[in-house]
Amino acid sequence: MENLNPAGIEETRLACRQFAMLYFNFCRILVESLGEEAALPLVRRTVFNLSIDRTGRMRDKALSEGLPADLQNFTKLNDLPVSAWDNWQPEMGGLRCPYAETWVGYFEQYPWFKRFASLYCDVIDTTNIENFTRTLSHRITCSLLWGDSSCAHEYFESEKVKQGILTYGEGRSN
Repeated sequence: MENLNPAGIEETRLACRQFAMLYFNFCRILVESLGEEAALPLVRRTVFNLSIDRTGRMRDKALSEGLPADLQNFTKLNDLPVSAWDNWQPEMGGLRCPYAETWVGYFEQYPWFKRFASLYCDVIDTTNIENFTRTLSHRITCSLLWGDSSCAHEYFESEKVKQGILTYGEGRSN
């Protein structure tokens, strides 16, 4: 990947910040309207559906190009602006992940949001790889949202995923 200039990276991170703010405010309205416990499954279902929509398109693209739907091609076909993560440098300040950078700013005033921020990452990252590959699952082993210095993930083969049973949903897209 080519390196972008710092201004280009900052512009991309600003766009990511808008998404992170939208997610927070979506969660906030649901929590204020329904309560935390009632909001949680709705948010989980929304993030799951987002992932299915997103990775269904990515999987279709891979298959139409004759590419196997594996971890390597998931990374290659990723539809996020990875420059916002990959080109970040410590001297830029903030956290490597633009979502985490925004979300941790809400934690003090809205401590309930820690759970929802982590939920987003777990549901989206797990469902992304499960629906795209149809063989792998995923777990987060470190997270900026948990106070770790970085995020780390572990991918593994899953018999349940191979049977069409996804961790956060009733099944995968067709």
